[in-house]
Amino acid sequence: MKTRGAILRQAPGKYEVGDLVLDEPIEDEIQVELVASGLCHSDYHVATGDLPVERFPICGGHEGAGVVQKVGPNTRGWDIGDHVVFSFLPACGRCHWCATGHQNLCDRGASGLSGPRADGSPRLRMNDGTNVDHMLGISTFAAHTIAHVNSAIKVDKDLPLEKLCLLGCGVGTGWARRSTLPKSARATP
Repeated sequence: MKTRGAILRQAPGKYEVGDLVLDEPIEDEIQVELVASGLCHSDYHVATGDLPVERFPICGGHEGAGVVQKVGPNTRGWDIGDHVVFSFLPACGRCHWCATGHQNLCDRGASGLSGPRADGSPRLRMNDGTNVDHMLGISTFAAHTIAHVNSAIKVDKDLPLEKLCLLGCGVGTGWARRSTLPKSARATP
């Protein structure tokens, strides 16, 4: 399908919005129409080159929320119309790290900045056929994206996706960072 997204062609560089072609979801993947995406400092650091990625071009964004439009074949537990928040850290629930309560170290997240999907293939292309890699496997700077279900969390349909999108990174990393600082260094609300 045709969609649009913000991509980086190099670092340092600037995000540019352009037309993209999105593949169909395969097993254990969902296609999501994004409702909202946060702009995290990590996306900025990719643009400046301070957070290196393996290849360019790359479609940015790693915190977002949207509505499932398609479900890959044999993908259980997901339906068209489900609301989802993306997690920049996937959790498979089966690897050594997930099984021992360390989901933040899940094997599926080890290749997050390498670009293509976990199976090595891209799901986005530019109109000229150039592959576009995915920021942490989810690319929430696109109007539509394909994501593995290990990077997706189903949420109630009555919750505001434009606020929930920040749960994918900003709230978790901001709250975790604040909670580990000494009380004297914490900002007061």
